[in-house]
This record gives sequence, C-alpha cells and structure tokens, in this order.
Amino acid sequence: MGRAMLIICSAVLISMGFISMSTSQQGKLLTQNNVDYAEFTMAKNTAHSAIQLAMQEINQDDLFLTTYHKDNPWTGSIEGREFDLYIDTLNDVAGNGFWQSDSIRIVSNATQYIQKGGETDSITVEVVSLYLKESFSSLVPGFEGAMTFAADPDMYSFSAGGSASISGNSPTACGPGQEESKAGVTVTSGSDGKLGDLQNIDVDADPKYDVDPNLNYQPTDELIARLLNSPGATRLSGDWGDPLGTADQPGVFFVDDHMRLNGKQKEGFGILVVKAGAYMEYCDSNCTDPDAASLSMNGNFDWNGLIIFEDAYNFTGRGTPRINGNVLVGHTEGYDGQPIEIDISGNIHFQYDCQGENYAKMAAADAVKQNKYSRVVTTEVSNYIGN
Repeated sequence: MGRAMLIICSAVLISMGFISMSTSQQGKLLTQNNVDYAEFTMAKNTAHSAIQLAMQEINQDDLFLTTYHKDNPWTGSIEGREFDLYIDTLNDVAGNGFWQSDSIRIVSNATQYIQKGGETDSITVEVVSLYLKESFSSLVPGFEGAMTFAADPDMYSFSAGGSASISGNSPTACGPGQEESKAGVTVTSGSDGKLGDLQNIDVDADPKYDVDPNLNYQPTDELIARLLNSPGATRLSGDWGDPLGTADQPGVFFVDDHMRLNGKQKEGFGILVVKAGAYMEYCDSNCTDPDAASLSMNGNFDWNGLIIFEDAYNFTGRGTPRINGNVLVGHTEGYDGQPIEIDISGNIHFQYDCQGENYAKMAAADAVKQNKYSRVVTTEVSNYIGN
C-alpha cells in the first residue's frame, strides 16, 4: 500500500510539473504575441501616416506626384520607424479599367524591427490607397436657383417690389450634372414665410421657391477661406476702374472694404464675395454712399457667375443690373451680427444660368491651382502572422 501511494504521488507531481511548464510556456508565447501585435500596429500606423504626409505635400506641390515613383521612392522615418512610399499616376497604367485616368495610387511600406531570442527580426506593412482627383472647383456650391438663401430664418428678412424679376430657366445649354430649370429661390427649412413678397415681382420659375432641408452655408466657408488666401484673388477697394474678369478668364473678387465701381465696367465674370463690414456700389452717375456691408447696383451692369454675401446685409438691387448665375446669401457659424436685409426692387433681374456656374468654377480653379483628392479604398498587406 505504501509503495503504491508513492507511485501515485510521483505521477501527480510529474503531471503538475508538466502543467506548470506548459502554463509558463503559454504565458511567454502570449506575451510575445502581444509584443508582436503592438509592433505590427506601430508599423501599420507609420505606413498610414506616411500617406497623410504625402497628401499634404501633393496639396502644396503637384510635382510631388511625378517625382516619387516606383524607381525613386520617398523615404523617411516617423518616430524611428522607417518608411518608403511611391505614387502611381494611373493615367500611366495601361488598361487600368474602372478607375479614372487622373486617379492616383499611393503605396506606402513601413518596417518595424524587433528582437527575438537574441536575433533581429522585422515586421513589414504595405498600405495601398487609391484616390480620385477632383478640381478645386468642385468646392464651388452647386447653383440651386437664381438666388439661394443659406441662412437661418431668423437671420434675414426679404422684401421685393418694383420691376425686379427672377428666372429659374437657364438661357444657356447645361452640361453633365446641371439642370436646365431650377427654382427661382432656394431656402432653408422654416423660411417659407419669409418669401411672401415674391408675389410682388415677376418670377419665371416652377416652383417659384424651393425648400431644401439640407441647405447649409458652412461648406462654402472652406471655399472662401482658400480663395481669400490665394494669389489669384483680387481685393476691391476705393474707386475701381479696372476690368472684372472676362468670359475667357473669369476672376475671383473680394469686397471687404468700401469700394465703388466707377461706371467703366459693364460686366464682370467669376466669383464676387461681399464680406461683412464692406460695401460695393455701382452707378453710372449721381453716386451716393450706401450703407455699410451692402451691395448697391444702380446702373446697367451684368455679373456672370456667383455672388456670395457672407455675413453681409442690406443687399439692395435697384436700377437695371442683371445677375446671370446665382446669388448666395449666408452667414458663418456662430454669426450674431445684424440680420441680413435683402431688398430687391428697381429693374434688377436675377437669372439662373448654367454658363454662370461654369464661369464660377473656372475662376476658382484658376485662382487656386490645386486639386482635391478623395480616398476611395485602402488595402493592407503584412508579413505579420498572429498566433
């Protein structure tokens, strides 16, 4: 009996030893796996970060696209982790199929070195991102009618009378993504009650006005900020006698001070932005100072394109001017200034025009010679194998 008990106890102790050794080994493996996964994650983050840095470089200089190709990758390190990156412009890839010819593919490789059993090993990650290229002009808000009031209902008032008129039917041919006919005026939700005075003027549109619950001024903020800081924009002030763009070369013009067109210009092309605290006046004769932060048109002047009133008020349209394109009135986020007073009277005519939209896009693209890229898909490949 004693001998049998000794045999049993020995077997139990041996078994427990094996279990202890197995548990210890599993712990070591688990720890190593956690370390490996952490290293893999850091390598992956490095590859993604390199792509973000590359996009910043591309936005600053289009030459970056063609400088760093497969035979001449861009190399560097982020927090001690090495990366190399190259760019395929897909117009150079024959038969690229679905993807547009002006798309780009960025391939980023990152390496993380690790120590295993006294030896150096490495984890590599390759991240491939495909981007579609759009012109900067894609930031120009789509023309939603002859006039667009992208403002909260309690932030503006509207009055109309005299021989003023509005048309939502484009007189020029419309291209892809454009519509031949639009509402005369498009407003935000809750603004219907503001537009009673439309019955006082001629509105050739069906419907006369439209309510767009998704209408918002904020996306236009980025457009204005980029245009304002671009070398291609012109700031108007004082008595202005120079041209305001042409059909072949429309421009971007800012009014952020007091200025007056002296009557030499009969038309303008592109984008005109009237900022708060400024005024612009056009008159053939007998000019008088208008109120601050307003646009007063009292002569025979045509604008072809987009006019934006940002935080501006006391918009007065009298005389016989004609605006071919779109007028966008809105306020920046958090604006708490005076309500925007929109007064349409005299013989002013607002005409929705697809060609006016084209002029605005041409002006934006020329002022900011930069592309906008949208990421479509990203894939990852790695030599990391988790246990």
